Amino acid sequence: MSSSCAELVHAVPGRWRYRLRSATPIQWARLEQELQRSLPADLWRWRVNRQCSSVLLEAKGSTQQQQQGWQAVVAAMERSGATPPEPEVVQVRVQVMRDQPSRLQRWLQLPANLLSFLVASGLLGLAALFTLGGILGLILPLAPGVPLLLLAFVLVETAFRLRRPFTAAAA
Repeated sequence: MSSSCAELVHAVPGRWRYRLRSATPIQWARLEQELQRSLPADLWRWRVNRQCSSVLLEAKGSTQQQQQGWQAVVAAMERSGATPPEPEVVQVRVQVMRDQPSRLQRWLQLPANLLSFLVASGLLGLAALFTLGGILGLILPLAPGVPLLLLAFVLVETAFRLRRPFTAAAA
């Protein structure tokens, strides 16, 4: 039995309300008998609301858990002949809004893309050198390790920002 027949709609400590759904009509009298059989009266209080198609469970003691009550509701629905409803299919329409540049625009962007690539590559190479110098600066006393590492970080971020307009269009 699928658990899609009982859906938790409200919960407070020790009290839970489940909405009951079934593809076939729910046999309420049989469901109440099954709930009486599976939920002992000294541990649980429950109430069936036929108009709202719901069951309210309340644990009398603090030792009861929601999982135990939920399993009892699902088992009672299974024994009373309820069947899970068909899953709801949600249709989503996706519209891609991407402007494809013309051939002329691509040819005009090509030099800027190449220049951006060359500058970003140079910045990344310089950042690699500053990173090595910063690591050595952290090891050696009186050497500027942290400022070199911060400068390397700024150079890497600048290189990424230079390339972003050209790489985002390709994605």
